[in-house]
Amino acid sequence: MVAAHRLHPDEALYGHWGLLILSGRDPWLVGEPVYKPPLLPYLLAGSLALLGRSEWALRLPGVFAGTVAVALTARLARSLYGGSVTGLAAAWVTALLPFAFLFSATAFTDPLMVTLGLAGCAAAAAGRPGWAGVLAGLSVAAKQTGVAWLPLAGLLVLASAVRHPRPGGTARALARWLAGGLAVVAVLVAWDRLRVAQGATSFWGAGVTGYGGLRLAWPAELTPRLRAWLGLGRALFGSPLLDVLFVAGAAALVWRGLRRRDWPALFDLLWVGFGLLYLLVHWLWAFPVWDRYLLPLVAVVAMVLGRTVSVGLRSLRPRAAVTGLVVLLLAVSLMASAANGLSGRIPVGAGQSTYDGIERVAAFLRGLPEGTVLYHHWLGWEYGFYLFDAPLYLAYWPDPAWLARDVQAFGETGPRTIVFPAWESSARVEAALADVGYRLQRVFSVGDRFRVYAVRP
Repeated sequence: MVAAHRLHPDEALYGHWGLLILSGRDPWLVGEPVYKPPLLPYLLAGSLALLGRSEWALRLPGVFAGTVAVALTARLARSLYGGSVTGLAAAWVTALLPFAFLFSATAFTDPLMVTLGLAGCAAAAAGRPGWAGVLAGLSVAAKQTGVAWLPLAGLLVLASAVRHPRPGGTARALARWLAGGLAVVAVLVAWDRLRVAQGATSFWGAGVTGYGGLRLAWPAELTPRLRAWLGLGRALFGSPLLDVLFVAGAAALVWRGLRRRDWPALFDLLWVGFGLLYLLVHWLWAFPVWDRYLLPLVAVVAMVLGRTVSVGLRSLRPRAAVTGLVVLLLAVSLMASAANGLSGRIPVGAGQSTYDGIERVAAFLRGLPEGTVLYHHWLGWEYGFYLFDAPLYLAYWPDPAWLARDVQAFGETGPRTIVFPAWESSARVEAALADVGYRLQRVFSVGDRFRVYAVRP
């Protein structure tokens, strides 16, 4: 999946930040309107240093995070519930759920954020409160919404301290969790203040603006937003059978949890409650309805399905061979969903084939004479990565009239080119250029995806 498709614009932008850091041109990202925390850009700089400028280098942290998440899910389930059935089933779900592996093959911030949050929860359940705070804090350093993992890790620290009392008691465990989280947040704040002191915009404020101002959804938006989130929720599984199994399993676990007074029942309620609260916040607040925002729910799905299998088997008291067979059947049912994801029938992840061919466009543009002006309106973030350090001058045009005035004033000073993607027409630009005595001449194309034009008198 890493090599299946070209970079999504967000991936290309993060790769551009990594190249700026690696090249030393802007190690603090002062000249960029950065709206994400710094952990991923600096990891990408290291990956690019090891593997060179490639899509594989950008997506390596996501692949690593997605792979480690499988083991972390199993470890967390075993720490909370004991035994191996829940952990094994939850690991199968994490490995084969299309949402999990499709996003692991990307350079988005979300896979790293989720894995670090899971690591914080696993540390908390294992009785490591300091590490729980640090790792959950690093989840915030990967993406701001990683803040959702901090209270979850804190609750697991509290539960672990009560279940397994240690010297210093609950207060000491919570203090160590809080200190670990605050230490990471302090580093984040210091990095941001250093950038602001050099004239940059705070990434905290830029992030809030990017999310649309974090306002409450208007009443008229609630029903459309609910439909949109539920539609993405169906893509989370990629299978109606798994949809039904998850909903039925979650309802059964809640019913069981409300009637029992033991730790596994409490953890069941905690996971279902975390998932519902996460969905409620994203529905009621005007977050963009984007598929990757549901990635943290993979952990909830894995735990609920793992517990559904485990509780069901325990109530039937089968032999070990039957237990293994049931877990294997769950894996087989997940494989059908995974096959849909691999074949592209579940349109999540890096945007599928939308930008395939941009690397061929970039190779052509790199061969143009030094100093060629490349006008851009749609593909600027892709150019920032694929054409980094290319001997071209990138000029953003806001509208055809601006482009026509610029060509009229400077068109005789050197070659100029412009690229149109498949979803944009060149008609308005051609009309504006004709008014000032210029035209577009196609010089390269990639099927019907991208058309490269030279601007001629």
